[in-house]
Amino acid sequence: MAIVSVRMDDDTKKKFDAFCSSVGITISAAVNMFAKMTIREDRLPFDVKGTATNSFSSNSVQAKSPNKPTDIFTRP
Repeated sequence: MAIVSVRMDDDTKKKFDAFCSSVGITISAAVNMFAKMTIREDRLPFDVKGTATNSFSSNSVQAKSPNKPTDIFTRP
């Protein structure tokens, strides 16, 4: 089994850990679910959109929504 190390800011890690705990999984399980879904669907499980001035920012990653795209980095 391989080990994958991911860097993220402390606040994001804390919130992600709290979310994972609330749904009964570990961060490791969530990352494995993400990897397996990406492989199974042969794409990222969300849209990644760039702009002419910035190819990746918090505004460029949009979650799938049946109604409209939602910024996944901002809570409603």
